[in-house]
Amino acid sequence: MTTQLIALTRAVHEDGPVALHGELDFHTSSQIGPRLVQLAGSWGPELTLDLSGLTFCDSSGIDLFVRIHRQCAVSGTRLRLVNVPSLIAESMRALGDDRVLLSSGK
Repeated sequence: MTTQLIALTRAVHEDGPVALHGELDFHTSSQIGPRLVQLAGSWGPELTLDLSGLTFCDSSGIDLFVRIHRQCAVSGTRLRLVNVPSLIAESMRALGDDRVLLSSGK
């Protein structure tokens, strides 16, 4: 039996938030990273990622968010991270990425 560790879903509206569900680590960030980077380069004025469904996120996942933020900046898209679980926000602060990632969601 195969267990899906990470999943992406999108709201009914095409410009709605992209929700992440599951565990975001070295393995799963490499699985969804290319799709998220592609979205960052083609989404439009704002890409919203809803992180409420994340149950785990290590430094690889946070690095993925930084890469997505950079791709958004290049393409003129604003990245918003919403519903960030407190433990993930604390990890972002510990890595020094909170100023870029968390301020972009306000």
